Amino acid sequence: MRIDYAINKVAQTHRGQSEDQVAQAIHDQLRALGVVPNGRQVAQYATAISALPQLPPNNK
Repeated sequence: MRIDYAINKVAQTHRGQSEDQVAQAIHDQLRALGVVPNGRQVAQYATAISALPQLPPNNK
């Protein structure tokens, strides 16, 4: 559950950015939640999130 939470949080804030930035954000989020990141999985998630289009700004 913690991994899903961290990935979803990063996907909302870092989508469309470089893979390195996304991977670092995932790593930081997982570490903050007490999870030891698996490098291969982080790389896969980072590739997928960086390929997503950026969300438009929420100006409500």
